[in-house]
Amino acid sequence: MKTVIHTATELSYPNPISDERILHLIEQKRISPAIAKIDLEMVKMKLQEEDEGLGWSKEQCESAEVEYKRYWNLCAEFGKGIVPNKIMDSMWHYHILDTRAYHSDCENIYGGYMHHYPYFGMRGEQDAKDLENSFYKTKDLYLELFGEDMVRSEHQKCWNDCQNKCWNACPSRE
Repeated sequence: MKTVIHTATELSYPNPISDERILHLIEQKRISPAIAKIDLEMVKMKLQEEDEGLGWSKEQCESAEVEYKRYWNLCAEFGKGIVPNKIMDSMWHYHILDTRAYHSDCENIYGGYMHHYPYFGMRGEQDAKDLENSFYKTKDLYLELFGEDMVRSEHQKCWNDCQNKCWNACPSRE
């Protein structure tokens, strides 16, 4: 009988978010310093995976990070009723999967857990209208806060839907 000794496999981790990236997010993308500092490098690594992620490129992940952090900014600034686009929502889903990091990030930014409520717009005709109105309000607030449109040409690629809508909304923080 041959004994096989299993050695620990070396794990690869991305470098933490760099000071340069944080500064870029603050100065160029108008993201608040506390939100800019959230380290989503592991989330972006997961999103790039073909089997367990979405197979996004590094560039797509960098863009998604900006959009997602802007979503967090909007939620922090305006609270309930902020509706993410598909890019923001996809990043949010993968961030939530890292439960410890997500919980800690929510605590640091919002003072409590930000729940994901995926049913907004599904509870009848009025709810669907409310969702659509909230999405258009979110687009206006995005333009006001960040000085550019939420739906931009760089997001009109195959990794995103044509209307850039997501039928979920930022819930009240409980």
